[in-house]
Amino acid sequence: MSTDKEAPVLDDILKEADRIVHGPRNSDYGHPIDDYSRVVEIFRMLSGVELHPEEGALFMVAVKLARLRHNYEAGIIHRDSLVDAAGYLWVFAQIVESRGKTVR
Repeated sequence: MSTDKEAPVLDDILKEADRIVHGPRNSDYGHPIDDYSRVVEIFRMLSGVELHPEEGALFMVAVKLARLRHNYEAGIIHRDSLVDAAGYLWVFAQIVESRGKTVR
């Protein structure tokens, strides 16, 4: 559970993730379902493994979680990995919602 002192840091991380996901990247790369459709197509060509766009976003969350775990074990937490993980979860939710599924 977070304390009042930690709340501004957590809010700041989530606000930065929101700014990144909903800012220029959307206009630069398109809606996440379009962006991650391209990503998973390239991944399929390279690996032969088929993923859906939402799985591509979750794969990126896994990358960030692996880095956070490695750094946590070394006694370090990289703020940018927290921002990125939150952003990729946001991207996942956008893709799921664009497919007509409800995020509750």
